[in-house]
Amino acid sequence: MVNVDKILKFKVLDNTILLALFTLEVIISFGLILSVFNILLELYKNYPNIKIMVETLINSTLSIFIMIEIVKSINDYIALKRVRISVIIDISIIILLRELVIGLYQHNISTDFAILLTGISLLLVIMRILTLKYSPDKYKMEA
Repeated sequence: MVNVDKILKFKVLDNTILLALFTLEVIISFGLILSVFNILLELYKNYPNIKIMVETLINSTLSIFIMIEIVKSINDYIALKRVRISVIIDISIIILLRELVIGLYQHNISTDFAILLTGISLLLVIMRILTLKYSPDKYKMEA
């Protein structure tokens, strides 16, 4: 009986996690649609001012890329039952590059901080390359 109880508890926990992730994925997907409409609305409201339009477009587009990567990560977890480190590194790289681009565009980032973000981004890119080279999926295909 103990084994059945443990198996049932893990099944319930697993299904609860999947339901929570699916709900989160639906909410983020709905947020993506709203973000696109928000971009169009902001562009319409700021029409004569090209500087604000471009700033809004850059900021919102990079935020959408982050949300897309998070949805991709959730999908991978649902499909593979594990979190791939490469997807997490991709999200981190996009977040860092977003902050760097926005800071440079708005001229409110110090040189030291820009160099720091660039160095961290370089380390993450190297880690991403290593995850491609030493991927567990690669070893499964070779066996």
